Amino acid sequence: MRVPGLCGSWPSTVTSFFPSRKRHCDRCCQREITIGKKGKTRQVTEYYHRGVVAHLVGFHLPVVLDVEMIEPGEGEIVAARRLTERLMGRYGRFFDAIQGDALYWEMPLFALCRKHGKHLLAVLKDNNPAFLADAKALLAGEPDLARKAENGRYIRYWDQEGFTTDSIQSPLRVLRTEETWTQRERVAGRWTQSQRVSTWFWATSIPQHLIPSDQLCQVGHERWKIENSIFNTLSQHWGLDHCFHHQPTAILNFLLILFIAHILLTCFHRLNMKEAARRIYSTLIAVARAIHDGVRDVRAKNIPWRQTRGSPKTKA
Repeated sequence: MRVPGLCGSWPSTVTSFFPSRKRHCDRCCQREITIGKKGKTRQVTEYYHRGVVAHLVGFHLPVVLDVEMIEPGEGEIVAARRLTERLMGRYGRFFDAIQGDALYWEMPLFALCRKHGKHLLAVLKDNNPAFLADAKALLAGEPDLARKAENGRYIRYWDQEGFTTDSIQSPLRVLRTEETWTQRERVAGRWTQSQRVSTWFWATSIPQHLIPSDQLCQVGHERWKIENSIFNTLSQHWGLDHCFHHQPTAILNFLLILFIAHILLTCFHRLNMKEAARRIYSTLIAVARAIHDGVRDVRAKNIPWRQTRGSPKTKA
């Protein structure tokens, strides 16, 4: 979201890669899962890799900045702090805020953000019961703002500053939103409509004068939109669900190369292709297939650096 003083944020997304019940290495995490049908179930060990992925929000392009792998037995926040330190040195000017799930409201990460002059935005949930109880009590009156969003939802906003917690004494801002919409679904062969309501709480160090309530809500939701546009797309069409070589360094390199390839192709499709060509190749998959066909069909003699030196022979 582009507003004066706030050029963007990176949300951290924890993603599991390459789950397997057979192949594993010493850097794999593991969990017990239940398989089989009802009445004939059993517990098996599943091995997988986990990583904290940083990507930008507030931009039209799905830009992944970096990934930090989570070690076995390690918490998500520990890896997120390592990733944050590395991002500050490499991409610090790209963003002004760090966004994450409710786990991110902890003093060490908050202090790290403030040390580098960055804001923190995170969902407020039951893992901070006292903080959430105070927010619910103080944001229970009439909303500060109500409007209809672009997606058709009617949203009410409660927005206050000056909150503190037991571990964080710096004044924080809490935004509560209540979203109402009509859900249309097919039940027992008939279309039905029902009213749905969803309530969200966000806590942040971003002051009200820097970004208004409705835009802060939009930034908070952008995390899941980008997650779907990146990870779901890469898993379904780009081979993110296939481990080509189960070795920690190879896995990390594959992820980084895949993220780079995805953003380069997206930039080419959205920013470089002419409108007429975009109508023919309307999706990234269509562009990728066209490039693949071109690489497959090209012959060595048509590649400049594969041509032999000297003048071509003339026919007698």
